[in-house]
Amino acid sequence: MREGMKKATAMVMAGIMVLGLFVGCGKSDGEGDSSQTGEKETVSLRFLDTSPSDVRQAYFEEVFEKIKDDLGIEITYESTPLEEAANKIMVMATSNSMPDIVTTQDNWLGQFTSSGWILPLDEYLEGKEDQFADTVTKIVWANQKEMYDHIYTVPDGMMVKGIFIRKDWCEEAGIDLESLKDWDYDNYFEVIEKLTNADEKHYGMTYRGTRGAFDVMMVYLQGFTGGRTYDDEGNCLLNSDECLKAFEKFTSMYKEGYAPEESINWGFVEMVDNFCGGLTGTLNNDSEVVVSVQNSMEENQWTVLPIPKSTKDGKIYNTVNAPYSYTISKDCKNQDAAWKVIEYLSQPENNIEYCKQVGTIPVMKEVGDDPLYGENGVYAAFVEQLNDPDMVVPTGYGPFDSTDLQQGPLYEEIQKYLLDEQDAKTALDNICSMLEERMKTYLDENEGAVVDTPKTMQ
Repeated sequence: MREGMKKATAMVMAGIMVLGLFVGCGKSDGEGDSSQTGEKETVSLRFLDTSPSDVRQAYFEEVFEKIKDDLGIEITYESTPLEEAANKIMVMATSNSMPDIVTTQDNWLGQFTSSGWILPLDEYLEGKEDQFADTVTKIVWANQKEMYDHIYTVPDGMMVKGIFIRKDWCEEAGIDLESLKDWDYDNYFEVIEKLTNADEKHYGMTYRGTRGAFDVMMVYLQGFTGGRTYDDEGNCLLNSDECLKAFEKFTSMYKEGYAPEESINWGFVEMVDNFCGGLTGTLNNDSEVVVSVQNSMEENQWTVLPIPKSTKDGKIYNTVNAPYSYTISKDCKNQDAAWKVIEYLSQPENNIEYCKQVGTIPVMKEVGDDPLYGENGVYAAFVEQLNDPDMVVPTGYGPFDSTDLQQGPLYEEIQKYLLDEQDAKTALDNICSMLEERMKTYLDENEGAVVDTPKTMQ
């Protein structure tokens, strides 16, 4: 393993349908194996959910009961808020008290792998990789092998972004939605303008002003860098003249009144609530939002379009990721049992049920003929992008934990510009300086480290 290599540009999704159930194991150390006695022994494991919600907890607790009945493995569900998860895992790892199975985020992998906190899964997956969607094998796992020499995670579902849009508003504005399925960013900004009527409190854009504000904007800028954040030496590429113009264009949607004034303080929840509540007409967000929109809006009010294509090269630049993945911790005393649990959770019928509840895309090829993921299903626009040969998954912030930057400095620099406290160039230069310093420090401190590159399904 390359020590310290951090990232797993985990972007993921699914070429859908068809293969066999996920069975088998890998290595076996014999622990918890009662086959020699003929008795069914109950094995106890701990499971840590790092993104708890009522829906996730209910799903896991129900499926864990089935696992106890079917496999004789008793699982204790534990959880910690996402904001505290990375630090809590660090404390548990240093005290050798990590739960057996831990759900992890991709931007933790650099630290987790270099510190030896999670275990490689290559032996368990040997001969089974082709049962998973191409986005798992060609993007997530290909990146892990490149960066860390091993596979460390099994994604629980895949997410990709799309543009949620008000069908009824488009009809009133004379916008042909069918013609927008092959749109670019120029078309996107035109639609935002057409959907805006401040007198009626209709705004074309759901603008994100706080945590995550630069995430969506960065992907737009990467349409001018070929999907890269840095060059091979770690120099940030996002403040070129082209990118500066793009930055000004994107933020002009807010500055010129095509987004609500208060959206400078919006995060994820406010964005979704105000799109569903009828204040905004477009929302750039992940497939997980489908669940909220379905519960809040009528079917004839909304649809999803693909992310607009780059006006520079005509390609779709879109983040594809596994929001959470199953890993086996270094402190697990019965790795085979932990693997059997991950295997059980990943069986197509279990994985698709989970994905339906949380709004993600199944990770297994065999997802049956469920209409949700079919040509006319609500996830169609997400699936179509993943099958588009012109889609590129751009690189992220880097193989280091960027949580502290996302929670403040990145969006604060943008806000200063939106509030006329600094100019656009200063804001973008400051953002790039922070990222570049972090990236170069990482490269200096980790011998053999490399800058990751954009991925495709090719």
